[in-house]
Amino acid sequence: MRRAAVAIATVIASAAALATSCAPAPAPPANAGAGVRIDLNTPTAVRAKQVMDMLNSDWPIGPDNVKTLATTDMVEPVAHSMDSLWWDRPFTLAGADIGANVATLHLLTSYGARQDIDLRIGDDTFVSRFVVTTETPKIDSWQDVDSALSRTGARYAWQVSKVNDGRCEKVAGTNTAQSLPLASIFKTYVLYAVETAVTAGTLNWDEKLTITAEGKKLGTSGFDKLPPGSQITVRQAAGKMISTSDNMATDLLIGRLGAHAIEEALAAAGHHDPASMTPFPTMRELFAIGWGNPDVRQEWETAVMPQDRANLLHQADSRPYDPDPYRSHSPGSAYGAEWYGNAEDICRVHAGLQHNAVGRAVQVKDVMSETSGIDLDTAEWPYIAAKAGNLPGDMTFSWYAVDRTGQAWVVSFQFNWPRFHSANAGGWAMTIIKQVFGLLPRYR
Repeated sequence: MRRAAVAIATVIASAAALATSCAPAPAPPANAGAGVRIDLNTPTAVRAKQVMDMLNSDWPIGPDNVKTLATTDMVEPVAHSMDSLWWDRPFTLAGADIGANVATLHLLTSYGARQDIDLRIGDDTFVSRFVVTTETPKIDSWQDVDSALSRTGARYAWQVSKVNDGRCEKVAGTNTAQSLPLASIFKTYVLYAVETAVTAGTLNWDEKLTITAEGKKLGTSGFDKLPPGSQITVRQAAGKMISTSDNMATDLLIGRLGAHAIEEALAAAGHHDPASMTPFPTMRELFAIGWGNPDVRQEWETAVMPQDRANLLHQADSRPYDPDPYRSHSPGSAYGAEWYGNAEDICRVHAGLQHNAVGRAVQVKDVMSETSGIDLDTAEWPYIAAKAGNLPGDMTFSWYAVDRTGQAWVVSFQFNWPRFHSANAGGWAMTIIKQVFGLLPRYR
């Protein structure tokens, strides 16, 4: 059973590609116990059990299946909720409160979050209410952060640093030197190269870039209505590359500067291992390697010499981009098809961007802060620059924020799973991250 797939997207707000092809059942996480049994002695209990069975099924759910569960007017909203939840299976049933016509299922997700599903059953025994709530972990200390993240099943890293005179001073963190996927945070290095060229006078913010049909295949959140041949400015491209993670705009900028300029930016920004991202892949090239036809992921994984990878990138450039919808939930990072860096790198590139944003390059401060990516009190945090990323299996978050005293901070989180997770996992992570910002005033 397969449903139509849609193209990969890396904008954090929409998570990663939302294909709906069948996927193998993931292995139960270490924190998933046997769970609680539901005794099928009432219609309400039967519906509660049906919900659990559907969520833990190997098969996508979809409206047709939900028609057997919910009232007609609830089919669409219930299908939407369950489809999203399904990607985060298996769910462990930690408890169940079953009443005459109501039930609350207490769940533990595969990434360690606690969720409740509240059900109401009508006289016709169909579900007329389906509400999902996610428990927010209580974060009162740095230890609480690791306590929550250690249950996610992900390789993860996080770091909080003060920034003084353009230098990062670590305050707290875990696995800060471990190189992990950056997802779209890599675009900060593209902006660093733009900033360098603008400062040198070899690039102007109002210079025009031309949209192509092939470029639009990558996804463009800011310029989707513009036809091929239309032109946008460097400033517009840079703004959308950061604020909405526009893929086409990113490659337009890389194309204008050349991949060598991004490689130089890696070194100048203090990346711990620039050679690990040399040759530097464009978005089109890496998407073709990770999710395109033909499937060359194994060749990429085993290519140990830079020239071998350069050849694969050249081959990807030589053919039209043809995404494979049935691999769009398969993590490219499982084969090394990603952009990589550690938490210390992320702090350095954020600090460098801000430090160098003077003169002709001062607009970088506005580019980085077009979208804050987090709901914080603007009186406490008058300047917030942000870049996040999302690819199958990889979620990343980063901020350069200045508090009301003028102290600058960089906060970053990276998650790398062996399988796709829905945007729900990112939303849960954000509840932790917001509380991390709440801890920072203690360490001024």
